[in-house]
Amino acid sequence: MILDQSLSQTYRLTLTQKMRQSLQILQLPAISLRDFLQEASMSNPVLEVEDPPLGEEMMELQKAAVAREELRDLPIERREQIIWENGGGEERNFSNFASQPESFTDYLNSQLGQMTGLDNAMQAMCQYLVGCLNSAGYLDCPLNELSEDLGCDHFELEQALYVVQSLDPPGVGARSLSECLLLQLVQGEHFNAVNIHLVRDGLPLLAKNDLDGLSRLLGVSKADVKRAAADIRSLNPIPSSGFYTGSRTVYTIPEATVRRGAEGGIVIEMNSTVLPQVSISRENCALLEGADSKEAHLYLKEKLAEANTLISSLEERQNTMFRLIDVIVRLQEGAFTRDEDLRPMTMAQVAETLGVNISTVSRAVKDKYIQVGSRIVSLRSLFTTSLQSEEGSGVSSASAKLQIKKLIAAEPPEKPLSDEVLSSALAGMNIHLSRRTVAKYRGELGIPPACRRKK
Repeated sequence: MILDQSLSQTYRLTLTQKMRQSLQILQLPAISLRDFLQEASMSNPVLEVEDPPLGEEMMELQKAAVAREELRDLPIERREQIIWENGGGEERNFSNFASQPESFTDYLNSQLGQMTGLDNAMQAMCQYLVGCLNSAGYLDCPLNELSEDLGCDHFELEQALYVVQSLDPPGVGARSLSECLLLQLVQGEHFNAVNIHLVRDGLPLLAKNDLDGLSRLLGVSKADVKRAAADIRSLNPIPSSGFYTGSRTVYTIPEATVRRGAEGGIVIEMNSTVLPQVSISRENCALLEGADSKEAHLYLKEKLAEANTLISSLEERQNTMFRLIDVIVRLQEGAFTRDEDLRPMTMAQVAETLGVNISTVSRAVKDKYIQVGSRIVSLRSLFTTSLQSEEGSGVSSASAKLQIKKLIAAEPPEKPLSDEVLSSALAGMNIHLSRRTVAKYRGELGIPPACRRKK
């Protein structure tokens, strides 16, 4: 036997309760944050949450919400009677008074909670990744940047992603359409070499329904291609479809209002009035301090720490949101002040400007809106990828899509423009896109190919 000592360096995830709460609060939109703070005050006697004064519109919405809650406590027959006595109709449909369905995120986290083989660190990483998924159920942030954000090993976070990708529905946690479909093939009955090859290399040909091209690519007969194409088309490219996403919400509360200042600049006003005023209840603290028992003093200490952490996380969220909106508005100033097209702007660019990780930006813009005049604008919609013109200046993908839409709108109905012609026309505008990219953008706009547009 040989005894030996060695020193090795390992990375472990240290995701404290404060970090988890900060991430959760940052991701919550304003209306959901109000509910979160109210629930927190119910379990913490030293936390005081005071609702702000509400305008007439908000008062009416709140009354409607209270009425729905009261209806839920009544017997079913009485509920239906009240609904029909008040006019029935779509907006008064009984289903609108049912309890809110389970969200996609809740569904995934509930599965993680039932897994017995995960240690605390792996569980925390999996929950973190679930929180990073976009509305379609994809992970659109690079793993190496997420691992830096968490301070954990890249390999361990990759293992956590494999756990997330094993959850139901199949395809969740994919980083691309191809990976999403492959995950579904692995877990389904259509897992074979031809289908794998098609998903990895033949999706562009499948989008054009080019069976001859697929037959040559895959090295199989057209009959086999048709079977494979039917298998792939039966898969779900959007894992989150069918789950509650909040689309039934009656109204959206913007995080801030953006307007033009008196001297021509841009003014950002944070919508702080919608959030409750959160503070420490001195009265309840005094009551607990006056108690003689040791347990009461320990309880007070614990609840004070929780309240202070919550208030700190809330202040941090508001500060992050203001800085984020300020950077976005400055980078897209032309779109706000001169009605110009959106400039190329990525999350990585904004993250670098703010000095934060890209996952922080991704969480902060999720389900967040700003008010510009009479319009409510999604923060996520202001991010666009960059394309290069002949002069080397950046052209946003949104601008390229707009030009494609204009060209197709002006085309002769009897001779619609092919993707190749569209690519050449865009090149004349100093927007250089391959035919394949034009086809991709056209598809994202919901415009069929030339052969189906001909009249």
